[in-house]
Amino acid sequence: AKPLATADRVPVFVITTADGSTPLFTDAGATRAAFFAERRDAEQRLKSLKVDDAAVMSLPLSEALELKGKPESDLGGAFTLSAHKSQSDDASAIAGTAADPDDLPLFFDPRLAAPSGEIYVFLKKQDLDKSWTKAVGGKVSAATGFPNYRVTSVRALADKSNTPFVIVSSEKF
Repeated sequence: AKPLATADRVPVFVITTADGSTPLFTDAGATRAAFFAERRDAEQRLKSLKVDDAAVMSLPLSEALELKGKPESDLGGAFTLSAHKSQSDDASAIAGTAADPDDLPLFFDPRLAAPSGEIYVFLKKQDLDKSWTKAVGGKVSAATGFPNYRVTSVRALADKSNTPFVIVSSEKF
């Protein structure tokens, strides 16, 4: 399997020109553009920019990672990954270390796996919680056990050549 084989099915969101053709570098120095894990964060950022001719577009995480890997000089700036603050905070609490501001945390429990053995990793902790609840029959209790939270990240998995993970996102393209 190639790294993050499921990344083409996971949307991220970027602020672009109104026609969607060009990402906008939206930081103060106009040198950075963010790929947001959640549409609401991209929409909030767009609103705060107060520009008329811009839009929020979705693209596959796989494309975002390709762009991120290209030289800044070719792109006119750098691309960053931007997780929702609550997800970064949850990841930091679980890992016991600060989350990388230029990465997307992924939450998992090794027991939530596909029949083929791949482990499901979630961009949102609450999506892992929902899957866990479903897996234990709809009600989480001491008898069913609780999720054994683990955390990794998109960039950590992208660096591995053979990752048995399936990324799950509740966001839609």
